[in-house]
Amino acid sequence: MYRQNRCYSCMSPMYEEFFKNGLDRYFTPPKNFSYQCDEPMNPESMHLVSCRTICLTVQQDLYIMGQPTGKRLFMRGCALTLARRGLNNHTLSMFDRYDICREMSAADLFRHDRADSQRVRVCSCLGDR
Repeated sequence: MYRQNRCYSCMSPMYEEFFKNGLDRYFTPPKNFSYQCDEPMNPESMHLVSCRTICLTVQQDLYIMGQPTGKRLFMRGCALTLARRGLNNHTLSMFDRYDICREMSAADLFRHDRADSQRVRVCSCLGDR
């Protein structure tokens, strides 16, 4: 019998303001906007969602006016539902066999019309996370 994974559904709190200004056109709102989603992850009180594929953690360095702030933002969720238009299949296939982390451009990961070339760190988990 096929077993579904359970993935955390959360984002760094700064994303909540971005969702109020249109980010929800591109990403599915998580169950939690919380500092507990950041590194180090604190799973206490984090909501989980069922997932038929892998769980992903996407880490983005925050830049202001082209300058790194030292702050990192996190998205955690199911690969199938994290982004409204989904993920690029050729990229997703790199993550579906092992628990791994890779750096890549956001444009290579997300299926957006105007995806940015900013680098993100993506980690996959084949089991519950």
